[in-house]
Amino acid sequence: MREKSIIQIIKEGEGLTTEFKRTIDSPYKIAKTIVSFANTSGGSLLIGIADSGAILGVGSELAELKKLETATGKLIEPKLTIRIKSALLDGKKVMQVDVDESPDKPHYAVNEKDMRIIYIRVKDKSIPIPKLLMQGETDADLEKLLASRHIKTLITYLREQDSVTAKVFSRIINISEKRAERMLHDLAEKQVLLKISRNKPEAFSLKLAK
Repeated sequence: MREKSIIQIIKEGEGLTTEFKRTIDSPYKIAKTIVSFANTSGGSLLIGIADSGAILGVGSELAELKKLETATGKLIEPKLTIRIKSALLDGKKVMQVDVDESPDKPHYAVNEKDMRIIYIRVKDKSIPIPKLLMQGETDADLEKLLASRHIKTLITYLREQDSVTAKVFSRIINISEKRAERMLHDLAEKQVLLKISRNKPEAFSLKLAK
């Protein structure tokens, strides 16, 4: 399969596997984006591009590279390999960072408070799966939960849909509505999901980053 050109990626706009940045605000923020791609379907980050797709160019390629080096070298666990290339578009330097879906997921991004958080990609956003990331939960427990068939199916569904109810979830994974409701409430307690409607039927969505 032929690799897409930067122009093609820009024309298609931001989405599950694409994000645009005018510049890298901080190594912490870019670590979050890189991790979300690696934990989901891989993706491309274009630096020097506005959200609208306008070509702005980067002020200093070296400054952007230093922030990427800090992110990948110090703020991502386990470590990831990324591919970086640059191109001149309309006389402006644009950088492309490619991230493959990782066979070693989940990966964590370390934030400013030295907390390790898993991010996944949902539509055009990098979404935290908070410390299901809850007290007393071990990394092994977390990995087991994320690897479970029902949770993977639910996350896949919520990447495309804004919310889910127990009735819909029960049909998707072929269990009773009562059991589906218990699972959704449990995931809400663990801060994986956010309850967005308290009226019947209750609706849940993936918890968004603040």
